[in-house]
Amino acid sequence: MTTTTLMPLSRIMDTFFAPAACRADESRETRRVPRAEVLEGDTDYIIRLDLPGVNRENLEIEVEDETLSVRATREHETPEGYRALRNEWAGGKVVYQRAFTLGRSIASGDIKATLEDGTLTLTLPKSEQALPRRIEVE
Repeated sequence: MTTTTLMPLSRIMDTFFAPAACRADESRETRRVPRAEVLEGDTDYIIRLDLPGVNRENLEIEVEDETLSVRATREHETPEGYRALRNEWAGGKVVYQRAFTLGRSIASGDIKATLEDGTLTLTLPKSEQALPRRIEVE
């Protein structure tokens, strides 16, 4: 007769509900892909990203060729006198990273960024060529 060791239910639930877009590595760094929302208006696009706990100083936004890249870091420290009973950060640093392909319809030199309450909002104006034009018939 074979004896099987059963995994405790709490461990099964922790494994099942673990964040899908997260990877921890040996450098005590957790990488996450932030959730995003992309909206289109008549003259621009808006991209919103969830970046909880990120400060402006730890945020990098770059445009190279037709790619918009966002990278943000957040340090995690356990307060002195406490020990972690559960730590889903798997380390001292959380790194958020996301990239978007812009295409030629974006005026990349005029992109604006704001960070408020853990949400990064990027406003990407459409280029003049991408805006609809009315053509008069002569």
